[in-house]
Amino acid sequence: MGTQQHVLHRTVVVVDVSAFGQRHRIPQEEIRRGLYAALESAFEDCGLDWSATHHEDRGDGVFVLVPPDVPKSKVVDGVPHALLGKLRRYNATRTEEARIRLRIAITAGEVMQDEHGVVGDDVTLAFRLLDAEPLRDALARSTALFALIVSQRIFDEVIRPDPGMDPSSFRRVDVDVKEVHGHAWLHLPNGAAPPPKPKPAGTKHRKPWKPPWARFGLAVLLLLSGTANAFAAAPAAVPPCPAPVQLNVLTSAEMEDAVIRQAVEFERASRRFNPQRCKGVSVLVTKGSSAEDAAAALGRGWADDKDFVNEGTEPHVWLPDASFEVDAVARALSDIPDAAVRLDHRPAIAQSPVVLGVAPDLAGSVERPNREFHWRDVGPVAAVDTSSGAGLGAAIALVHKTLGRVTVDGTDAPLLLHKTALNMTTEPPCEGNVALVASEKTVADNDKCLILYPQGASVVLDHPFVAVEWTDRPPNERRRRVVDLFEDHLRSTPAQSAFKRAGFRDMNGGVGAKGDPRPTRPAETVVVRDAGAIRAAWDAAGRPKVIAVASDGSEGAAAFTARLLPLLGRADRVVDVPLAEDVFSAAVGAKAEVVVLLATRPIGAVDPDAGGPVRAVGVGFVDGACAESGALFQAAYARGGTCHGTTGSEGPERALESVARAIWGS
Repeated sequence: MGTQQHVLHRTVVVVDVSAFGQRHRIPQEEIRRGLYAALESAFEDCGLDWSATHHEDRGDGVFVLVPPDVPKSKVVDGVPHALLGKLRRYNATRTEEARIRLRIAITAGEVMQDEHGVVGDDVTLAFRLLDAEPLRDALARSTALFALIVSQRIFDEVIRPDPGMDPSSFRRVDVDVKEVHGHAWLHLPNGAAPPPKPKPAGTKHRKPWKPPWARFGLAVLLLLSGTANAFAAAPAAVPPCPAPVQLNVLTSAEMEDAVIRQAVEFERASRRFNPQRCKGVSVLVTKGSSAEDAAAALGRGWADDKDFVNEGTEPHVWLPDASFEVDAVARALSDIPDAAVRLDHRPAIAQSPVVLGVAPDLAGSVERPNREFHWRDVGPVAAVDTSSGAGLGAAIALVHKTLGRVTVDGTDAPLLLHKTALNMTTEPPCEGNVALVASEKTVADNDKCLILYPQGASVVLDHPFVAVEWTDRPPNERRRRVVDLFEDHLRSTPAQSAFKRAGFRDMNGGVGAKGDPRPTRPAETVVVRDAGAIRAAWDAAGRPKVIAVASDGSEGAAAFTARLLPLLGRADRVVDVPLAEDVFSAAVGAKAEVVVLLATRPIGAVDPDAGGPVRAVGVGFVDGACAESGALFQAAYARGGTCHGTTGSEGPERALESVARAIWGS
């Protein structure tokens, strides 16, 4: 006859986003992230453990069962008030299409959990109240961020006896939805809902006709619930199923699809954790707005409400593309006194080396034995976006190819990296002679690309598993156990096979069939010490600039300008400004970021404080032109730059490097 299931008196909260189905997909995704972040944060602000609740995703809303030991008053009095502040902060940073307005229903009563889910009269009641016409009308006819409706029992037992909950701000409304016919109480946070329109004189209110069997069915429902009031219930014993543990997983764009599939499998597998076959975990997988921003939020300790809005709720597991991202966050956390975040950096769950994708027609001129290539044979390359971890890995490979190292503090780095950036193109990759530098998985996903591997050392994305602990709250042993189980699941044979089918290598470097990857692993891996510095240097080297040139018109200045102009990218712009006292004001007026001062003979005094923020570098073409007592040196030094001569041991190359460092340095 099956296992006897017990019931438990629970507070039921259901929220629904108004007009969710009328939004486009991108705003819908943003709304869902914002809603979960607001709910979890509101519960935590009220001293309630979100992970201890049972909550189910409803697409455009969330269904929540509060733990039985939490007083109803703590939910009713605290959560809506806290949620209002979260919604205000979220909406203040969002366009109209991505803003959130909610319908909220709160009830309480006996709820039974079994292997299929939860059931109870008050669960049904909560959804009926959420769909009640007075609630919809109240929200539609107001500017409130939410409209709240509570059952008669909640109002009688929790709100009416407590003046602090302002009972007068609630008004009684009729509810007539499906099998529920009765009264409830409605509240708007910014004042009472407008009163219902008066009925014309002489008319009588007529209840909708219902067949006799409908009244009989309702009577049976009330009898089975053990009460004559569909809005009431009595407490009972502890159920066999604990609430599922909430596991928040922050993943990279590269891993997102594969991780979501494994999260679903893990939720299904969690039913074997207990003899009642209860669902043991609910997994929320989110992808931050970018890997760079998500890592920055972790490095701040997820300290701001904006982090919740943009990146989603605080993660318990982080699955970045590479360990160099984790190292950068660890450095950022080390600079924060009493940081609330601790990272447990564990080994790879998958791998993907950075490779070259080329059109098959181009392979003959690039490919070498063992499907390798040499960087000097590579022509135009598709532009690299370092906001993702995988994109940063591609940039690191190009930095290593350009400098022969992965440190960017040398004086030659800005000029050499800028020359590499000039070879970037926005043309489609793997068409014609345009190559693609990306992860093996990304290249395998592009049907137009043939995969080639660099000779020598390779950059490898090792996709580590990072457990995130929040040290400013009590330890949650159940969640720690679930984190370990999730790691075990990702390392299991079925999950590893799924990663290979998705285009990754498994954690041991084994390959699947997608994209015909080379079976052998890179013989040597590039070691990355400071990925943040590489990202900054790479982005600065390729970022379009406005450059002001102030020249005295001499032959040396003209020759140097002729060497500088070919280094400019298609989006860079040069403006001429007079080499006079107001040179900095003129440069700022032209929206220049850097001023290049070129002079042969001594120049007049330059006002170092004129204009706004702009960098400067000086170049002199005769001996003594950059003397520290001279106006050329003083002008450059006042704006954080240097002055270089082109004679003697320095020569024009050193001067050109100095100018490049001022223009394209980080």
